[in-house]
Amino acid sequence: APLQPGLCTLTPCRCPPCVQAPLQPLQDNLESSTYEVFEKDIKKYTQYEQAVYRALLDRVRDEDAADTVTTVMVVGAGRGPLVRASMRASGRAGRAIRVYAVEKNPNAVVHIQVRLGR
Repeated sequence: APLQPGLCTLTPCRCPPCVQAPLQPLQDNLESSTYEVFEKDIKKYTQYEQAVYRALLDRVRDEDAADTVTTVMVVGAGRGPLVRASMRASGRAGRAIRVYAVEKNPNAVVHIQVRLGR
């Protein structure tokens, strides 16, 4: 359907146009503030937790849960929200996991260690 007049308004931008360079997380260490922006996307982490929860229930039968440890690898772990989501999923599912968090940014690694109490 064609747009009707008055339904949309455009507000002119008072700043000059600029192109922002894309993030290069493999080349550069991201700043803490960048991780904070990513971590505000609560829905993403909730969905990730649900996916891990379902995978654990699918992979490990109830009768094998006491004797089975599933390995979870989080590559590019950042400050750890996917690690924490995996741990919550493990608790909810009643399935043991061993998490390997791989992160190249030493500042993010320290952040994960502090949050895990190490």
